Amino acid sequence: MYATIVRSPVLFFILFLLANLLQCSYSQALDLQAKSTVFCRPGGDTYVEVSLSVNSRSVHFQKQPTGLLQAAVRVEWFFYQADRVVKTDRYRLSSQPIDSGQFRDFSFLDLQRYTLPLGVYRIQLRVVDWNDTSNYATTEMNVDLKAWPETPMFSDVILAERMGKSTQTGLLVRSGLEVVPRVTDYLGHPNDTLFFYTELYASDQSKDSLLLLKATLEGTQGQPAPCCSRFTRISPKQIHVLTDAFPMRDVPSGNYRLHLELRDAENQLLSEKLVDIQRLNTRIAPDYSKLEEPQTALSFVQSIRSEDLPNQVGSVRPLCTHTEQAYVDQLLSATPSEQTRPMRTFLHHFWLQRDPNDPAGAWARFAFKVDEVNQMFSTKIMKGFETERGRVYLQYGKPDSRTQVSNEPSAYPYEIWWYYHYKGQRNIRFVFYNPDMITNDYELLHSEALGEPNNPQWRLMLFSRTTAFRDLDEQMNRGHYGSFLEQNFRNQ
Repeated sequence: MYATIVRSPVLFFILFLLANLLQCSYSQALDLQAKSTVFCRPGGDTYVEVSLSVNSRSVHFQKQPTGLLQAAVRVEWFFYQADRVVKTDRYRLSSQPIDSGQFRDFSFLDLQRYTLPLGVYRIQLRVVDWNDTSNYATTEMNVDLKAWPETPMFSDVILAERMGKSTQTGLLVRSGLEVVPRVTDYLGHPNDTLFFYTELYASDQSKDSLLLLKATLEGTQGQPAPCCSRFTRISPKQIHVLTDAFPMRDVPSGNYRLHLELRDAENQLLSEKLVDIQRLNTRIAPDYSKLEEPQTALSFVQSIRSEDLPNQVGSVRPLCTHTEQAYVDQLLSATPSEQTRPMRTFLHHFWLQRDPNDPAGAWARFAFKVDEVNQMFSTKIMKGFETERGRVYLQYGKPDSRTQVSNEPSAYPYEIWWYYHYKGQRNIRFVFYNPDMITNDYELLHSEALGEPNNPQWRLMLFSRTTAFRDLDEQMNRGHYGSFLEQNFRNQ
């Protein structure tokens, strides 16, 4: 229900202020990544390193006296033990200054080191946009600080953006190396080298004079990735600093893990460490035409009716890599007589790659989700999985929050979907709208997810139903009476 307008000078002034506030203080959903790593020192001290990264596109820049633009955030760390705060830290973190015309697609990084008594801690991080306090993000992580080990043990592993010798001092320099941490486990183009740093403690407790150190990048079934395996003989000592760089140019897209092992002279495992890594490599395009056909008639793909194969293949497109999407499009454009066998072969290998232990189960669970999407988002001419909302639902999953608005004054019907966590990204939102106001086909207007359309003028387009705009540089609407867009966009 909407309030009636009261012609009061005071009320008019308040509404005027609110309208102007809406124009200058809107949220971009602060994009925050954070990671913790634990290290030991001889003598018992154990410390945790915490690193964070803020995407520049998700914060507000302000003009400085120098004429350059700069963003800043307030960083707040809280360390809990048994729900009791035992340590806090607060400070301001600023981005690099940039020209007004410079592209703002970079991240600014921070690293801190805290020495704490031994024990288990819950670390809470809150980062607030300095220029818009309604734009913030929070995250938590758990760490276990243990005493110096009595047997060989690896520290946590730092995956690095870059690594090289340095004569400088500072938090990024350790053991004569500058190690710039990678705050996510995702490695995509143009990052073609996997740098990593770790420490091996107490190998001098071994009785052998030589030990074998093995570092391997493994696929989901334990197979080593090409050119990503090292074997090194080391002599036992109190601390070994271990660094390496694996070439990743020829490593295909997929899920991997960095596997570190320490073995004795009899090949007995003394210690190991596993780190998950996601790789996206668009350079490598597999030849799907050479895939082997399913060897058994019992394969789940044999139960799919021929007339259902195009929908089955088309529905997996949101889960596909770029090369897989190109092959799916090729299959769907072929004549029906040419489709059946390659479609079955593709579906068999597609689900076998996603779940080697139970491809049929993975297919059945996804088919259930596709049915759900078709029920919610189908139109008279498109199935649900072919729509933008259906694609996002299948690719990202069910949103943590979904706001549906169909009757807001001046605006087209719209929806705002919020995902709190998705593959290392936090607090990403999707805005859909229905410009024809008749069908159930909502278009994707704006998103903050990596790789999705990011439209600075989405607010103007949403309200273009009644308010035309001509300034291509304009980004904010002028305020619309009765609109709850900003509240809906911020408070999910």
